[in-house]
Amino acid sequence: MKHVSLLLLTTGLAFGTIQAQNEMDVYRYSKNDLTGTARSVSMGGAFGALGGDISGVAINPAGIGVYQKSEIVTTLDFQNSNVQTELNTGKIDESKFKINFDNLAFVSVFPIFDNDVVRSINLGFSYNRLKNFDRKYRMAGNNLSYAMADYMADRATRNGRPASAIALDDEGNDWRDIWRNQDWLSVLGYNSGMIKEKKDAKEYYPASEKLVANNDLFVKEKGSISTYDFNMGTTFSDIISAGVTLSLTDINYHLYSSYIENYQDNGAFWGEQELQNWMRTDGAGWQVTAGVIVKPVQELRIGVSYHSPTWYNMTDRFRADLNSKLSDGTEKNVSSFVDPNYPDRGGEDAIFDYKMRTPDKWTFSLASVIGGKAIISVDYELTNYANNMKLFNDRGYALENGTGDPNSYIKNDFRNASTLRIGAEYRITDQFSARAGYSWMQSPFKNELKNNPGNEVVTDSRAVTQYVLDGSTNYFTYGMGYRFSRNFYTDVAFVINSRKDDLYAFTGTGKATFKTNNYQGLLTLGYRF
Repeated sequence: MKHVSLLLLTTGLAFGTIQAQNEMDVYRYSKNDLTGTARSVSMGGAFGALGGDISGVAINPAGIGVYQKSEIVTTLDFQNSNVQTELNTGKIDESKFKINFDNLAFVSVFPIFDNDVVRSINLGFSYNRLKNFDRKYRMAGNNLSYAMADYMADRATRNGRPASAIALDDEGNDWRDIWRNQDWLSVLGYNSGMIKEKKDAKEYYPASEKLVANNDLFVKEKGSISTYDFNMGTTFSDIISAGVTLSLTDINYHLYSSYIENYQDNGAFWGEQELQNWMRTDGAGWQVTAGVIVKPVQELRIGVSYHSPTWYNMTDRFRADLNSKLSDGTEKNVSSFVDPNYPDRGGEDAIFDYKMRTPDKWTFSLASVIGGKAIISVDYELTNYANNMKLFNDRGYALENGTGDPNSYIKNDFRNASTLRIGAEYRITDQFSARAGYSWMQSPFKNELKNNPGNEVVTDSRAVTQYVLDGSTNYFTYGMGYRFSRNFYTDVAFVINSRKDDLYAFTGTGKATFKTNNYQGLLTLGYRF
């Protein structure tokens, strides 16, 4: 399964476009973090069979049927994130502290009198933050064996277009047409002078051929995935709870990246280039979730829930600049945003509309309530990345582009991934409880992709080239809860999250180690009435 992704994918400038997305885009918006109320998070998120907690309802909608009183609840999340990268010049650390408003929920219990089978119909609404994209990182390396200029030349050669078709200063070419219909890295590389065409051969080579290259990558991401859940459920004869949720989901994502390469000729400066990218993504989607919880005896709960795929309408806006500087004093700036004939006027971002489907998943849960004092709970979740994660054009047809079909790459590179959540709670007094938990999220990337350097993921015609192959994630959690009265309570949770990933500046280059350590504190306030 060796595939190097040098695709004939293109963009348009504010009007008209063809495919410009890849497997890493849909994956970015398909994987969620461990989030929720402090009580559920402190128990590792293992709440699929318990209910009576708004995060448990998000895992299994049947949990809303467990409520016996109405409730208002909200959670604040304090998080410090540390990212460490290492290529071959030592470790580089970046840290960021952030405060997030993770959820706000309301559950209303409507009693049904004179009915021993169904005692109430429960309705709920909640806002939940599923994922936070905020992070920044740097990576630097020396003596690259395969540099960005090599990559741009290879892409231009594989695309098979003559230089006359991508030359922005050719009076016979329309600059919008070029950005709309040609590979961006080929255009940026050729027009900046970093790659050159062999005469009449439609083959390209780097101007820095056989020179030593050093690099420096900086990436800053912002945004989040939020969901608005409408829940309904009930309990039959105090044995079976059932529920359903309709979720409306919102995506907001911003990216800025800078990639610099410096070229040396026998130790002397030969030249350098800086590739900058700006991207903004907005999306709106919907999902349906259904579940049941069965209580065969007072001490045991069994839960099953199904989360459908989320169907999204998406819009990407992006642009790129490449600045080059040579030792002879030559400097060039190539921008997708600016008309080269009228550089003072500025231009427009490229805009691409498309549709996306995230994977569906099943959750199987088991919980035991011991003597009214202790709870032990386990969730197992299976997410179908390989078969149900998919990209479509704005008319709903699956994106295909020959050997660059992104949906084919998804099937080749992804697998079904498991998540295991374990939690425990012990009520020390009637007011005070202590909790602990653990969660493990399996990497959805196939081992053949992660372990074999020859297996590479797809990139597209945009100039955003960096990508991260996530490893498995471990969450260690603990916390406590205190009831001030019959109505008012508070919970706190502490989370340590660690993961080791692989970072690539572009397809075919060396792999950098990418370590993430997050430290979180959550505070939940709730009122039941």
